[in-house]
Amino acid sequence: MQFTMNLRKLLLAISVVLASTSIAVAQQSKTDSSVEFRPNWNIQLQGGAAYTLGEAKFGKLISPAVYFNAGYKFHSMLGVRVGVGGWQAKGGATLLDAVYKYNFVQGNADFMLDLSSMIGGFNHRRVANVYMFAGVGVIGAFNNKQAVALADSYVFDYLWTGSKCFAAGRFGVGIDFRCSDRFSVGLEGNANFMSDKFNSKKAKNVDWNFNLLAGVSYRFGKNYQPSKAYEAKMKEEAARAAAEKAAAAKRAEEARLAAERAAAEKAAAEKKLAAEKLAAEQRIAAEKAAKRAAIAKANSIECNFLIGSYKIRTQEGKKIDNLAKWLNENKDYTVLVVGYADKHTGTPKLNMELSKNRANAVQKRLVSKGVEANRIAVDAKGDTEQPFAEPERNRVVLCIVQ
Repeated sequence: MQFTMNLRKLLLAISVVLASTSIAVAQQSKTDSSVEFRPNWNIQLQGGAAYTLGEAKFGKLISPAVYFNAGYKFHSMLGVRVGVGGWQAKGGATLLDAVYKYNFVQGNADFMLDLSSMIGGFNHRRVANVYMFAGVGVIGAFNNKQAVALADSYVFDYLWTGSKCFAAGRFGVGIDFRCSDRFSVGLEGNANFMSDKFNSKKAKNVDWNFNLLAGVSYRFGKNYQPSKAYEAKMKEEAARAAAEKAAAAKRAEEARLAAERAAAEKAAAEKKLAAEKLAAEQRIAAEKAAKRAAIAKANSIECNFLIGSYKIRTQEGKKIDNLAKWLNENKDYTVLVVGYADKHTGTPKLNMELSKNRANAVQKRLVSKGVEANRIAVDAKGDTEQPFAEPERNRVVLCIVQ
């Protein structure tokens, strides 16, 4: 995949830049400058919940997940890891109110960035370390029997049988809590995106699999070692301190403090000015949004129909014509046309067709009055949704100005 190749190139470029920068960046511990970072290997076992994005309710698409990773941290900020995991994914067929399961195994290669060390410097005693990562993977999916069984009643555009392999991109964030020099526990959230065919359904975009994992990590050896740079620094500072005069040190200290005060005052003034500017911009944006929402609501209409009919009556046609006139005068607004049907009459299939015909009738009327088709979005709910409590009011098309 072209996307995977580009991602690999980006990760390689980032690693080269950061690795070259690390030569000049001190990796001494913030809590004990006599020690510095030591490259180390680690393994990690994770388990938790996976969610495959789909059209069913969120809770119905949650499934178990387990991952095992092996990593190497070659810089206090940088590392790599490879892993294998997976277990189960789920998809939903809304029209059947059904959820189907299938299994997968995923192999990953990730580039790791330790945000805590990048922002706060290396600290071998830090309790919580936040990290982020990006990588690529290969997913082998299998055991899609439940989706195959539903295929007699539901059309799966990308239904696969047997097994299927997908290339994947992935990214995520996590936090590790240090328990000792060797052990840590943590939480990680990650997102994996792969071919639209992963869940057997056509969505015209990539499929997403999200994981929320808890895990335990073991480090082979400590992540710190004695610092030669610290020893050299101590000797140098001792020699220099002996030669410096107390008066010169005092003047330097006073100058440093004065510069810090000036910098702090300047930073505070800039921060205050930026906050005031942001608040003013947010206030103006909120006022504009509220005004636009009020205008849109005021010009939205209901177009009511007789039972079983999608013929536009004279009075309802006047509403549509007035809306078309307003839309032609206000080109920065669009309209969503949504058709409904009364669930107390007809069948779900007939009602869905009726709601489509009603929505299309209103859309054609608007176009005939000069409203551009690309400013009109059309949808039909049949009797799956009932916007009003009174049955007769649900024989309606809602024109929602946006």
